[in-house]
Amino acid sequence: MQKKGRRGFSFSTSDKVKFLAGGIPGGELHVISTIKRPRDGDLFSPCISGVVILYFGRFLAMVRTSEARQIIVRSLHAGPQESCALSESYGRILATEVTAPLDVPGFDNSSMDGYAVRSDEIRSAGENSAVDLVLQDEIPAGEVPKTALNPKSAIRIMTGAPIPPGADAVVEQELADAKNGTVRVRGFVQAGRNIRLRGDDIRAGSVVLKKGRRLTPARVGVLASLGIERVDVFRKPKVALLTTGNELVDPSSLPGPGQIRNSNAVTLSGLIRESGCEVIDLGIARDDPEELGVRIRQGLKEDALITSGGVSVGRHDYVLRVLKAQGVEIKFWKVNMKPGMPFAFGILEGNSGRHVPVFALPGNAVSSIVTFLQLARYGLERLRGNEEATPLTLKAVLVEEIVKRDGKHHYVRGVARNENGTLIVQTTGSQSSALLTSLSMANCLIHVPEESRTLPKGSTVDIELI
Repeated sequence: MQKKGRRGFSFSTSDKVKFLAGGIPGGELHVISTIKRPRDGDLFSPCISGVVILYFGRFLAMVRTSEARQIIVRSLHAGPQESCALSESYGRILATEVTAPLDVPGFDNSSMDGYAVRSDEIRSAGENSAVDLVLQDEIPAGEVPKTALNPKSAIRIMTGAPIPPGADAVVEQELADAKNGTVRVRGFVQAGRNIRLRGDDIRAGSVVLKKGRRLTPARVGVLASLGIERVDVFRKPKVALLTTGNELVDPSSLPGPGQIRNSNAVTLSGLIRESGCEVIDLGIARDDPEELGVRIRQGLKEDALITSGGVSVGRHDYVLRVLKAQGVEIKFWKVNMKPGMPFAFGILEGNSGRHVPVFALPGNAVSSIVTFLQLARYGLERLRGNEEATPLTLKAVLVEEIVKRDGKHHYVRGVARNENGTLIVQTTGSQSSALLTSLSMANCLIHVPEESRTLPKGSTVDIELI
Protein backbone atom coordinates (compact mmCIF):
# COMPACT_ATOMS: atom_id res chain seq x y z
CA MET A 1 0.00 0.00 0.00
CA GLN A 2 1.41 3.38 -1.05
CA LYS A 3 1.17 6.36 1.27
CA LYS A 4 2.45 9.94 1.26
CA GLY A 5 4.71 10.91 4.14
CA ARG A 6 4.51 14.19 6.01
CA ARG A 7 7.60 15.47 4.19
CA GLY A 8 6.42 14.41 0.78
CA PHE A 9 8.31 11.11 0.75
CA SER A 10 6.63 8.08 -0.80
CA PHE A 11 6.71 4.91 1.19
CA SER A 12 5.07 1.53 1.38
CA THR A 13 4.34 -0.45 4.50
CA SER A 14 4.37 -4.12 5.31
CA ASP A 15 4.27 -6.09 8.49
CA LYS A 16 8.03 -5.69 8.73
CA VAL A 17 9.45 -2.46 7.39
CA LYS A 18 8.59 0.83 5.76
CA PHE A 19 10.87 2.64 3.34
CA LEU A 20 11.29 6.38 3.07
CA ALA A 21 13.32 7.50 0.08
CA GLY A 22 14.42 10.90 -1.17
CA GLY A 23 14.90 14.26 0.47
CA ILE A 24 18.54 14.82 -0.47
CA PRO A 25 19.49 16.32 -3.84
CA GLY A 26 20.59 13.58 -6.18
CA GLY A 27 18.54 10.96 -4.36
CA GLU A 28 21.65 9.57 -2.67
CA LEU A 29 20.15 9.25 0.79
CA HIS A 30 17.49 6.75 1.77
CA VAL A 31 16.10 6.16 5.23
CA ILE A 32 14.87 2.72 6.19
CA SER A 33 13.17 2.30 9.54
CA THR A 34 11.82 -0.88 11.03
CA ILE A 35 8.30 -1.00 12.42
CA LYS A 36 9.29 -3.55 15.01
CA ARG A 37 12.62 -4.72 16.40
CA PRO A 38 14.08 -7.38 14.08
CA ARG A 39 14.56 -10.94 15.22
CA ASP A 40 18.04 -12.40 15.51
CA GLY A 41 19.29 -13.42 12.09
CA ASP A 42 17.02 -11.04 10.19
CA LEU A 43 18.42 -8.76 7.52
CA PHE A 44 18.22 -5.75 9.81
CA SER A 45 19.30 -7.48 13.03
CA PRO A 46 22.33 -5.16 13.51
CA CYS A 47 19.85 -2.30 13.93
CA ILE A 48 19.78 -1.42 17.62
CA SER A 49 17.34 1.41 17.88
CA GLY A 50 14.96 0.26 15.17
CA VAL A 51 16.24 2.59 12.46
CA VAL A 52 18.65 1.89 9.61
CA ILE A 53 19.96 4.62 7.31
CA LEU A 54 21.33 4.02 3.83
CA TYR A 55 23.97 6.75 3.57
CA PHE A 56 25.66 7.05 0.17
CA GLY A 57 25.24 3.34 -0.40
CA ARG A 58 26.19 2.27 3.16
CA PHE A 59 23.81 1.01 5.80
CA LEU A 60 24.28 2.94 9.05
CA ALA A 61 22.36 1.93 12.15
CA MET A 62 20.97 4.71 14.27
CA VAL A 63 22.87 4.37 17.54
CA ARG A 64 22.15 5.03 21.16
CA THR A 65 23.94 7.90 22.88
CA SER A 66 26.16 5.58 24.89
CA GLU A 67 27.13 3.65 21.76
CA ALA A 68 27.82 6.85 19.83
CA ARG A 69 30.08 8.02 22.63
CA GLN A 70 31.96 4.72 22.60
CA ILE A 71 32.48 4.92 18.84
CA ILE A 72 33.87 8.44 19.18
CA VAL A 73 36.23 7.64 22.05
CA ARG A 74 37.50 4.42 20.46
CA SER A 75 38.20 6.21 17.18
CA LEU A 76 40.43 8.90 18.67
CA HIS A 77 43.69 9.20 20.56
CA ALA A 78 45.65 11.97 22.24
CA GLY A 79 47.75 14.37 20.23
CA PRO A 80 51.40 15.38 20.57
CA GLN A 81 53.10 16.37 23.81
CA GLU A 82 54.79 19.56 24.91
CA SER A 83 56.55 20.90 27.99
CA CYS A 84 54.69 23.46 30.07
CA ALA A 85 55.66 25.66 33.02
CA LEU A 86 53.86 24.51 36.15
CA SER A 87 52.36 27.96 36.65
CA GLU A 88 50.70 27.67 33.22
CA SER A 89 49.56 24.07 33.54
CA TYR A 90 46.12 24.51 35.15
CA GLY A 91 43.53 22.51 33.25
CA ARG A 92 46.08 20.76 31.04
CA ILE A 93 46.38 16.97 30.77
CA LEU A 94 49.49 15.14 31.94
CA ALA A 95 51.27 13.31 29.16
CA THR A 96 53.62 11.36 31.40
CA GLU A 97 53.44 9.72 34.80
CA VAL A 98 54.88 11.77 37.67
CA THR A 99 57.01 9.98 40.29
CA ALA A 100 57.91 11.67 43.56
CA PRO A 101 61.61 12.56 43.81
CA LEU A 102 61.40 13.05 47.59
CA ASP A 103 59.27 12.56 50.70
CA VAL A 104 56.50 15.01 51.56
CA PRO A 105 56.69 16.25 54.22
CA GLY A 106 60.45 16.03 54.29
CA PHE A 107 60.66 15.90 58.12
CA ASP A 108 58.49 15.07 61.14
CA ASN A 109 56.52 18.20 62.03
CA SER A 110 53.74 19.47 64.24
CA SER A 111 50.20 19.45 62.88
CA MET A 112 49.12 22.25 65.24
CA ASP A 113 50.29 24.90 67.68
CA GLY A 114 51.13 23.40 71.07
CA TYR A 115 53.92 21.89 73.14
CA ALA A 116 56.35 19.12 72.15
CA VAL A 117 56.62 16.62 75.03
CA ARG A 118 57.53 13.09 76.03
CA SER A 119 54.19 11.31 76.28
CA ASP A 120 55.27 9.02 79.13
CA GLU A 121 55.99 12.07 81.31
CA ILE A 122 52.38 13.34 81.11
CA ARG A 123 50.58 10.00 81.46
CA SER A 124 48.92 11.10 84.71
CA ALA A 125 47.86 14.52 83.41
CA GLY A 126 44.19 15.44 83.68
CA GLU A 127 41.88 18.29 84.67
CA ASN A 128 42.34 17.49 88.35
CA SER A 129 45.90 16.20 88.15
CA ALA A 130 47.95 18.60 86.03
CA VAL A 131 51.60 17.88 85.25
CA ASP A 132 54.09 20.75 85.34
CA LEU A 133 56.99 20.83 82.86
CA VAL A 134 59.82 23.29 82.31
CA LEU A 135 59.28 25.54 79.27
CA GLN A 136 62.59 24.89 77.52
CA ASP A 137 62.37 26.72 74.19
CA GLU A 138 60.18 27.71 71.25
CA ILE A 139 60.29 26.51 67.62
CA PRO A 140 58.49 28.77 65.09
CA ALA A 141 57.55 27.43 61.66
CA GLY A 142 60.51 27.71 59.30
CA GLU A 143 63.14 27.19 61.98
CA VAL A 144 64.84 24.06 63.28
CA PRO A 145 65.22 22.90 66.92
CA LYS A 146 68.33 24.24 68.63
CA THR A 147 68.58 21.33 71.08
CA ALA A 148 66.94 18.04 71.93
CA LEU A 149 64.05 18.01 74.39
CA ASN A 150 65.25 17.75 78.00
CA PRO A 151 63.58 15.46 80.54
CA LYS A 152 60.58 16.93 82.40
CA SER A 153 60.45 19.74 79.82
CA ALA A 154 58.26 21.03 76.99
CA ILE A 155 59.06 23.09 73.91
CA ARG A 156 56.49 25.47 72.47
CA ILE A 157 56.04 24.54 68.80
CA MET A 158 54.12 26.09 65.92
CA THR A 159 52.21 24.30 63.15
CA GLY A 160 54.63 22.93 60.55
CA ALA A 161 57.73 23.31 62.71
CA PRO A 162 60.09 20.29 62.99
CA ILE A 163 59.64 17.98 65.97
CA PRO A 164 62.68 18.28 68.28
CA PRO A 165 64.70 15.15 69.08
CA GLY A 166 63.38 13.44 72.19
CA ALA A 167 59.74 14.50 71.73
CA ASP A 168 57.13 11.97 70.63
CA ALA A 169 53.88 13.96 70.92
CA VAL A 170 52.49 17.47 70.79
CA VAL A 171 50.02 18.68 73.39
CA GLU A 172 47.59 21.08 71.74
CA GLN A 173 47.69 24.49 73.38
CA GLU A 174 44.08 24.12 74.55
CA LEU A 175 45.27 21.44 77.01
CA ALA A 176 48.16 23.44 78.46
CA ASP A 177 48.95 26.77 80.08
CA ALA A 178 52.37 28.47 80.13
CA LYS A 179 53.31 30.89 82.89
CA ASN A 180 56.60 32.01 84.41
CA GLY A 181 58.64 29.38 82.57
CA THR A 182 56.35 26.50 83.48
CA VAL A 183 53.95 24.59 81.26
CA ARG A 184 50.99 23.05 83.08
CA VAL A 185 49.57 20.14 81.08
CA ARG A 186 45.93 19.29 81.82
CA GLY A 187 45.45 16.28 79.59
CA PHE A 188 47.25 13.15 78.39
CA VAL A 189 48.19 12.69 74.75
CA GLN A 190 49.49 9.42 73.31
CA ALA A 191 52.77 9.04 71.46
CA GLY A 192 52.47 10.31 67.88
CA ARG A 193 49.61 12.69 68.69
CA ASN A 194 49.58 15.81 66.47
CA ILE A 195 52.74 14.78 64.61
CA ARG A 196 52.92 14.53 60.81
CA LEU A 197 55.62 12.00 59.99
CA ARG A 198 58.07 12.34 57.15
CA GLY A 199 56.51 10.91 53.98
CA ASP A 200 53.00 10.86 55.47
CA ASP A 201 51.62 12.53 52.34
CA ILE A 202 53.99 11.31 49.61
CA ARG A 203 56.72 8.70 49.67
CA ALA A 204 59.78 9.18 47.46
CA GLY A 205 59.52 6.92 44.41
CA SER A 206 55.74 6.61 44.56
CA VAL A 207 53.51 7.50 41.59
CA VAL A 208 51.92 10.84 42.39
CA LEU A 209 49.88 11.46 39.24
CA LYS A 210 49.16 9.14 36.34
CA LYS A 211 49.25 9.97 32.67
CA GLY A 212 45.96 11.35 31.39
CA ARG A 213 45.04 13.18 34.59
CA ARG A 214 43.72 16.73 34.43
CA LEU A 215 45.85 19.23 36.33
CA THR A 216 43.50 20.77 38.88
CA PRO A 217 44.76 23.46 41.27
CA ALA A 218 45.19 20.82 44.00
CA ARG A 219 47.23 18.57 41.69
CA VAL A 220 49.38 21.49 40.60
CA GLY A 221 49.95 22.19 44.29
CA VAL A 222 51.13 18.63 44.82
CA LEU A 223 53.65 19.00 42.01
CA ALA A 224 54.84 22.30 43.45
CA SER A 225 55.41 20.60 46.82
CA LEU A 226 57.78 18.22 45.02
CA GLY A 227 59.78 21.05 43.49
CA ILE A 228 58.62 20.30 39.96
CA GLU A 229 58.82 23.39 37.76
CA ARG A 230 57.79 22.00 34.37
CA VAL A 231 55.47 19.18 33.30
CA ASP A 232 54.88 17.25 30.10
CA VAL A 233 51.33 17.79 28.89
CA PHE A 234 49.34 17.06 25.76
CA ARG A 235 49.09 19.95 23.35
CA LYS A 236 45.78 21.77 23.29
CA PRO A 237 43.80 20.60 20.23
CA LYS A 238 42.91 23.30 17.73
CA VAL A 239 39.25 22.94 16.85
CA ALA A 240 37.80 24.57 13.76
CA LEU A 241 34.21 25.76 14.22
CA LEU A 242 31.92 26.31 11.25
CA THR A 243 28.32 27.42 11.57
CA THR A 244 26.10 27.03 8.50
CA GLY A 245 22.86 28.49 7.23
CA ASN A 246 21.56 31.20 4.90
CA GLU A 247 19.53 32.59 7.79
CA LEU A 248 22.49 33.41 10.02
CA VAL A 249 24.12 36.79 10.61
CA ASP A 250 26.82 37.80 13.08
CA PRO A 251 25.54 38.70 16.57
CA SER A 252 26.69 42.29 15.99
CA SER A 253 24.60 42.61 12.81
CA LEU A 254 20.97 43.59 12.47
CA PRO A 255 19.02 40.61 11.11
CA GLY A 256 17.08 41.17 7.91
CA PRO A 257 13.78 39.51 7.01
CA GLY A 258 13.97 35.79 7.76
CA GLN A 259 17.38 36.04 9.42
CA ILE A 260 18.57 35.32 12.95
CA ARG A 261 21.72 36.10 14.89
CA ASN A 262 24.32 33.35 15.07
CA SER A 263 24.20 32.32 18.73
CA ASN A 264 25.62 28.85 18.03
CA ALA A 265 29.08 30.21 17.26
CA VAL A 266 29.22 31.94 20.64
CA THR A 267 27.88 29.05 22.72
CA LEU A 268 29.95 26.40 20.97
CA SER A 269 33.11 28.50 21.20
CA GLY A 270 32.58 28.69 24.94
CA LEU A 271 32.01 24.95 25.23
CA ILE A 272 35.10 24.17 23.17
CA ARG A 273 37.22 26.42 25.38
CA GLU A 274 35.70 24.85 28.50
CA SER A 275 36.86 21.52 27.10
CA GLY A 276 40.45 22.76 27.10
CA CYS A 277 40.80 23.37 23.37
CA GLU A 278 41.59 26.35 21.16
CA VAL A 279 38.91 27.65 18.79
CA ILE A 280 39.55 28.45 15.15
CA ASP A 281 36.39 30.30 14.08
CA LEU A 282 35.64 29.74 10.40
CA GLY A 283 32.64 32.04 10.47
CA ILE A 284 29.31 31.40 8.74
CA ALA A 285 28.98 29.33 5.58
CA ARG A 286 25.93 29.66 3.38
CA ASP A 287 23.92 26.64 2.28
CA ASP A 288 25.98 26.28 -0.86
CA PRO A 289 28.05 23.15 -1.61
CA GLU A 290 30.91 25.13 -3.13
CA GLU A 291 31.21 27.58 -0.22
CA LEU A 292 30.84 24.76 2.28
CA GLY A 293 33.59 22.86 0.49
CA VAL A 294 36.02 25.76 0.81
CA ARG A 295 35.33 26.25 4.52
CA ILE A 296 35.35 22.54 5.35
CA ARG A 297 38.67 22.03 3.55
CA GLN A 298 40.07 24.82 5.69
CA GLY A 299 38.66 23.27 8.87
CA LEU A 300 40.09 19.84 8.09
CA LYS A 301 43.59 21.30 8.40
CA GLU A 302 43.09 21.63 12.16
CA ASP A 303 43.01 18.91 14.83
CA ALA A 304 39.22 18.64 14.72
CA LEU A 305 36.26 20.19 12.94
CA ILE A 306 32.87 21.01 14.45
CA THR A 307 30.02 22.09 12.20
CA SER A 308 26.60 23.34 13.19
CA GLY A 309 23.56 22.91 10.96
CA GLY A 310 22.94 21.33 7.58
CA VAL A 311 22.94 17.68 8.74
CA SER A 312 19.26 16.81 8.59
CA VAL A 313 17.22 15.75 5.53
CA GLY A 314 16.20 19.15 4.24
CA ARG A 315 16.64 20.12 0.61
CA HIS A 316 19.45 22.51 1.51
CA ASP A 317 21.26 20.31 4.06
CA TYR A 318 24.53 19.74 2.22
CA VAL A 319 27.06 19.24 5.01
CA LEU A 320 27.21 15.43 4.92
CA ARG A 321 27.56 15.37 1.13
CA VAL A 322 30.37 17.91 1.24
CA LEU A 323 32.16 16.03 4.03
CA LYS A 324 31.99 12.84 1.98
CA ALA A 325 33.35 14.67 -1.06
CA GLN A 326 36.32 15.78 1.08
CA GLY A 327 37.12 12.19 1.98
CA VAL A 328 35.53 12.09 5.43
CA GLU A 329 34.28 8.64 6.42
CA ILE A 330 31.01 8.94 8.32
CA LYS A 331 31.11 6.53 11.26
CA PHE A 332 27.49 7.13 12.22
CA TRP A 333 24.70 9.55 11.44
CA LYS A 334 21.65 10.05 13.65
CA VAL A 335 21.55 9.21 17.33
CA ASN A 336 18.50 7.94 19.17
CA MET A 337 18.29 11.02 21.36
CA LYS A 338 16.20 14.15 21.76
CA PRO A 339 17.13 16.88 21.24
CA GLY A 340 19.91 16.30 18.73
CA MET A 341 19.02 13.24 16.65
CA PRO A 342 20.66 14.43 13.35
CA PHE A 343 24.21 14.31 14.73
CA ALA A 344 26.99 12.81 12.63
CA PHE A 345 30.54 11.78 13.41
CA GLY A 346 33.25 11.07 10.87
CA ILE A 347 37.00 10.93 10.41
CA LEU A 348 39.30 12.15 7.67
CA GLU A 349 42.21 9.73 7.50
CA GLY A 350 45.32 11.25 5.99
CA ASN A 351 48.15 9.43 4.25
CA SER A 352 50.57 10.48 7.00
CA GLY A 353 48.48 8.76 9.66
CA ARG A 354 46.91 12.03 10.77
CA HIS A 355 43.23 11.56 11.63
CA VAL A 356 40.90 14.57 11.81
CA PRO A 357 37.58 13.94 13.56
CA VAL A 358 34.47 15.78 12.41
CA PHE A 359 31.51 16.41 14.69
CA ALA A 360 28.49 17.55 12.68
CA LEU A 361 26.00 19.06 15.09
CA PRO A 362 22.37 19.99 14.42
CA GLY A 363 21.60 23.66 13.86
CA ASN A 364 18.93 24.20 16.51
CA ALA A 365 20.44 26.06 19.45
CA VAL A 366 19.59 23.57 22.18
CA SER A 367 20.30 20.54 19.99
CA SER A 368 23.79 21.79 19.20
CA ILE A 369 24.61 22.32 22.89
CA VAL A 370 23.16 19.01 24.08
CA THR A 371 24.92 16.99 21.38
CA PHE A 372 28.15 18.76 22.20
CA LEU A 373 27.78 17.94 25.90
CA GLN A 374 26.78 14.33 25.32
CA LEU A 375 29.00 13.47 22.35
CA ALA A 376 31.47 15.98 20.90
CA ARG A 377 32.90 16.95 24.28
CA TYR A 378 34.10 13.41 24.93
CA GLY A 379 35.84 13.35 21.57
CA LEU A 380 37.68 16.57 22.36
CA GLU A 381 38.63 15.31 25.81
CA ARG A 382 40.03 12.20 24.15
CA LEU A 383 42.06 14.33 21.74
CA ARG A 384 43.64 16.25 24.58
CA GLY A 385 44.46 13.05 26.45
CA ASN A 386 41.94 13.29 29.29
CA GLU A 387 41.29 9.80 30.66
CA GLU A 388 38.94 10.98 33.40
CA ALA A 389 36.15 12.36 31.21
CA THR A 390 33.12 10.22 32.11
CA PRO A 391 29.49 11.23 32.59
CA LEU A 392 28.60 12.06 36.19
CA THR A 393 24.97 11.46 37.10
CA LEU A 394 23.13 12.01 40.37
CA LYS A 395 19.83 10.75 41.69
CA ALA A 396 17.03 13.28 42.23
CA VAL A 397 13.32 13.19 43.03
CA LEU A 398 11.10 14.45 40.21
CA VAL A 399 8.50 17.00 41.34
CA GLU A 400 6.40 16.79 38.17
CA GLU A 401 5.41 14.17 35.65
CA ILE A 402 7.36 13.86 32.41
CA VAL A 403 5.71 12.20 29.41
CA LYS A 404 7.32 11.40 26.07
CA ARG A 405 5.82 9.82 22.97
CA ASP A 406 8.79 8.16 21.28
CA GLY A 407 11.55 5.66 21.93
CA LYS A 408 14.39 8.17 22.05
CA HIS A 409 16.57 8.95 25.04
CA HIS A 410 15.40 12.42 26.09
CA TYR A 411 17.62 14.99 27.77
CA VAL A 412 15.16 17.26 29.52
CA ARG A 413 16.33 20.64 30.73
CA GLY A 414 15.85 20.86 34.47
CA VAL A 415 16.57 22.76 37.65
CA ALA A 416 17.85 20.74 40.60
CA ARG A 417 17.93 22.02 44.15
CA ASN A 418 18.30 20.80 47.71
CA GLU A 419 15.08 20.72 49.68
CA ASN A 420 15.41 19.62 53.30
CA GLY A 421 18.31 17.36 52.50
CA THR A 422 16.71 15.82 49.40
CA LEU A 423 17.85 16.61 45.87
CA ILE A 424 14.76 17.44 43.82
CA VAL A 425 14.41 18.40 40.18
CA GLN A 426 11.84 20.00 37.90
CA THR A 427 11.81 20.90 34.23
CA THR A 428 12.35 24.40 32.87
CA GLY A 429 9.08 24.23 30.94
CA SER A 430 8.86 23.88 27.18
CA GLN A 431 11.48 21.53 25.74
CA SER A 432 11.50 22.90 22.20
CA SER A 433 14.98 22.53 20.70
CA ALA A 434 14.85 26.14 19.52
CA LEU A 435 14.32 27.65 23.01
CA LEU A 436 17.79 28.53 24.22
CA THR A 437 16.40 30.43 27.22
CA SER A 438 15.07 27.20 28.70
CA LEU A 439 18.60 25.79 28.66
CA SER A 440 20.04 28.99 30.09
CA MET A 441 17.76 28.53 33.13
CA ALA A 442 18.76 24.88 33.59
CA ASN A 443 21.50 23.54 35.82
CA CYS A 444 21.03 19.92 34.80
CA LEU A 445 19.71 17.53 32.17
CA ILE A 446 17.10 14.99 33.28
CA HIS A 447 17.61 11.58 31.67
CA VAL A 448 14.49 9.93 30.28
CA PRO A 449 15.65 6.51 29.00
CA GLU A 450 14.59 5.07 25.65
CA GLU A 451 12.37 2.43 27.23
CA SER A 452 10.49 4.92 29.43
CA ARG A 453 7.36 6.70 28.28
CA THR A 454 6.35 8.30 31.57
CA LEU A 455 8.36 9.39 34.58
CA PRO A 456 5.79 9.86 37.36
CA LYS A 457 5.89 12.69 39.85
CA GLY A 458 7.86 11.58 42.89
CA SER A 459 9.98 9.06 40.99
CA THR A 460 13.76 8.95 41.32
CA VAL A 461 15.53 9.98 38.13
CA ASP A 462 19.07 10.38 36.86
CA ILE A 463 20.26 13.93 36.31
CA GLU A 464 23.47 15.27 34.84
CA LEU A 465 24.73 18.63 36.10
CA ILE A 466 25.65 21.14 33.40
